[in-house]
Amino acid sequence: MLGESTLKDSIVKAVDELVNIKKHDNDTIYIEEVTTCLRRSYYNRKEERVPLKEGFKIFFNEYMRYNTKSGIREYGEEGLGFKIITKADMVVDDAIIHFNIVDDLPNTPYPKDLMVLNANLWIFNKEEGALVYITKDGNNIQFSLRRDKRLFDETKRRATVLHTLLKEGRVPILEPSEECISCSYYEKCYVQHKRYDNPTLEKIFGFKRD
Repeated sequence: MLGESTLKDSIVKAVDELVNIKKHDNDTIYIEEVTTCLRRSYYNRKEERVPLKEGFKIFFNEYMRYNTKSGIREYGEEGLGFKIITKADMVVDDAIIHFNIVDDLPNTPYPKDLMVLNANLWIFNKEEGALVYITKDGNNIQFSLRRDKRLFDETKRRATVLHTLLKEGRVPILEPSEECISCSYYEKCYVQHKRYDNPTLEKIFGFKRD
């Protein structure tokens, strides 16, 4: 029977192997890499050792998602030089439906989810789609979408940028967002910092009382 440390080492090794397989194929771009921060996607490809947190994201968001052939499509154009891999959660007649598990139901769809769904509408040649957000206790909300050419062109542009920079070994530009706070590469993008107490500021702003 595997001990706790042995089991953990086996999991880490499996995740590392899957990440390394993707690193050597710059001509294959996953749609999830394009609809998030390009710099993070770049680091996930180029870092000698990807942080375990990012490795698990890749494992669940890409490997587990694409482990079945159902609903997977490759997109390419003449002269593009690479292919985009994507997957639809559910194709029903002329529509595509994507499902997302969330902690709290959003008031509007998340931009990255819109980009993925819109790209799939073009790649699968469908006119309409729906985003369904579901909480762990079963509450849900749905958003409908008609495909948009400008958004798809932007998605292809981002894929081209990532592909080019991977080939040339150049880091993508900074894309500041709230997701940066929890990103494993935070200190590669921003100045390293630490918290400290400043008595003068505390007195000026009333943070503490003498």
